[in-house]
Amino acid sequence: VNLYTTEQAPWALAKDPANGDRLRTVIYTIAESLRAIAVLYHPIIPIATESLWGQLGAAPHLGSIEEATIGSAAKWGILPPGALVTKGLSLFPRLDNPAREGDSARGKG
Repeated sequence: VNLYTTEQAPWALAKDPANGDRLRTVIYTIAESLRAIAVLYHPIIPIATESLWGQLGAAPHLGSIEEATIGSAAKWGILPPGALVTKGLSLFPRLDNPAREGDSARGKG
């Protein structure tokens, strides 16, 4: 999904109204892919996937992520077009205190 997003560059498509149909397709493809990923990863990282589920606007249409089956991850087009995608908190925030240079060599990192 990351490579697809980089290659399709939705931020560039959004600059030209003539690209509206393509932009909607790209955004839907990204959102639907993330829906499937959330279902597959939910048993491993439930807090992050619940947040992603909410940000994708999936719950009002598909129920809670706990109700989603692994088999549903293989089905395309489950997230209805027009689901309200919202910006939320980062799923995996960066560490505030990155390791200082040389700490790992001294056994501190």
